Amino acid sequence: MKRWTGTPLAQDKAIGKGSWKWQKQAFSLVELMIVVAIIGILAALAIPRFQQFQVKARQAEARSNLVHIYTLQISYNGDNDTFSNMDCLTLGTVTPQASGSEKTACGNIKQGAWADVNACNTTNEIGFRITDCQKVRYLYTIKGSQNQFTATASEIDAGAANSRRVFPGCSSGSNDEWQINENKALYNYQRGGQTALQSCKD
Repeated sequence: MKRWTGTPLAQDKAIGKGSWKWQKQAFSLVELMIVVAIIGILAALAIPRFQQFQVKARQAEARSNLVHIYTLQISYNGDNDTFSNMDCLTLGTVTPQASGSEKTACGNIKQGAWADVNACNTTNEIGFRITDCQKVRYLYTIKGSQNQFTATASEIDAGAANSRRVFPGCSSGSNDEWQINENKALYNYQRGGQTALQSCKD
């Protein structure tokens, strides 16, 4: 910070002139503390909002894929007069890194299990495929009958808060889950009256 210092020279007083010089002066401790406090307040307000935006961006994967599954189910129903009941759409042949034992159920597939981009894709009658299995955040299942179906997207979780793919670091027991039905009703599934976003926020 710079401040004016000095006084007009005597010979310049008569004509109203002043001779001044610049003096450099550092910020005071109080000023620095005020700036740090303001930055801290802004960070405390901004970081949770930013994390929520990140989560909602990750959840877009589930919403988009479920709408795609809905379209595939309607097409399948038009050809077969029933909805597919394939159960696991993202199974593949899986060897989880943690245990080394092969898993054969959707709910047991853990983070890091798929070594390449197509490893999670299994043959299914509606033609649903994941673009990149290494980056996928949800497991997809369908339950169907002649007149109705429910497709579910469940957050991949290796059993620890830091391994969750949608809510990393959240210790809540509620994984993120989305569902869509034959009426194209898409909703975020609630456990205990709360969605995963609400329980992790709390």
